[in-house]
Amino acid sequence: MNSCVSLEINKMAASLTRSHSKATAEIPSFLALADSPSWQTARTENQILRAVPYDRWEQLEAEIPAWEAILDHNPSLSIFSTPEWLGSWWKAFGSNKRTSILTFAGADNSMMGLLPAYLEEFQSPFFTRLTGLRLVGDGTGDSDNLDLIVRPGFEKACAQGLVSWLKHHKHWDVCFLNTMPRNSRAAAALVRELDRVHWPYVLESFPNSAIELPDSWLLYVESLSPSFRPLLTRYPRRLAQRYQVRIRRCENPDELSRKLKILFSLHKKRWNLVNQPGSFGCRERREFYFAMGPSFLSKGWLEFWLMELNGVPAAAQYCFRYRNTVSILQEGFDPKFAVDKPGYALRAAMLKHFIETGVRRYDFLGGLAAHKHNWGAKPGAYLNLRFARPGSAGSLYLSCTNSMAKSKEWLRVHLPASAWNVLHRIKINFSKRQAASPSV
Repeated sequence: MNSCVSLEINKMAASLTRSHSKATAEIPSFLALADSPSWQTARTENQILRAVPYDRWEQLEAEIPAWEAILDHNPSLSIFSTPEWLGSWWKAFGSNKRTSILTFAGADNSMMGLLPAYLEEFQSPFFTRLTGLRLVGDGTGDSDNLDLIVRPGFEKACAQGLVSWLKHHKHWDVCFLNTMPRNSRAAAALVRELDRVHWPYVLESFPNSAIELPDSWLLYVESLSPSFRPLLTRYPRRLAQRYQVRIRRCENPDELSRKLKILFSLHKKRWNLVNQPGSFGCRERREFYFAMGPSFLSKGWLEFWLMELNGVPAAAQYCFRYRNTVSILQEGFDPKFAVDKPGYALRAAMLKHFIETGVRRYDFLGGLAAHKHNWGAKPGAYLNLRFARPGSAGSLYLSCTNSMAKSKEWLRVHLPASAWNVLHRIKINFSKRQAASPSV
């Protein structure tokens, strides 16, 4: 996994006591408990929002029309903020997790914001088990571009309401808001609110990459390196000379299950080449795709393409289209066709189709691999935000983990490679024990 680069540390261990006293003494005037302990009010000028908790995902399903209205009004939110994505993820991965969902309602009871979150215990090297608050979709490596789901103009009010509610409900230790877009106005408002109330937080970046697509296929090909272009032009022609090539986009719900199993198999074959099991050895992830695929297909979002060579599945790419963006989630190919590069030919055919049908962005999501750069992807970044209450065990955890990160970087630079490798193996063994330990 790519290492994160720390951007900002606010009020760590040296100032924990001071932060706690300020946060206690300077409770903003807009914070007030309403007539019920479970309802809390945040005021920002003319905006008054009520934070309403839900303890079961089924309760939130009744609010899907209001949720979708926010998505309609906020074009910066991605497919990873939709009920289809998050509901499918929760169905597959949420059985051993506790929901901690907040909605933010206006004076007319209409939903202005949503924090779909869950609680999960985690182990740290220096503490007993702590409780983390995470966004639904996070924690399994499946989701990117997660965000606070907020109607434009209500970011500040929702941020204040969230911090106010978390201040008075102490069933959590550390809040982890991962893979948020760098341009998230809701995340920016939350960081400003954390600054204002002097809560400790850590803000980090994590790389991603995407292709900004031009108006024509020709312009796209010409934008690539001359040494790379033949993989998109000459190799597909050679493939057609050697095989009977068939490229199909999955459009029939009755075929989806069978084609997903083909994807799982091709993905496994691809990763077995480098002695890795691949992603779909996980039963929950397979269930996630079986749940998510039909809902995406019914919405017209699914871009699931397969290539056959002489009737044999050779490559598959599982993408989805939302607004004017296509995101690539998973892919696979049969190694026996590796010399013919079917994956390149399939992606080229898909990109040509996407450009011709108005797609303006092809998102590789997280990571900065060399092959993404070859396709013309430009680097970007997600934001990972961690914060805790001042003076709490969570704030001490933030301080310690930040100090460990700085020490790790110093050791990496100054230790001999052999010593560094020993420490790295120790860390891997600890992570395996942590993953194997039971969680609530």
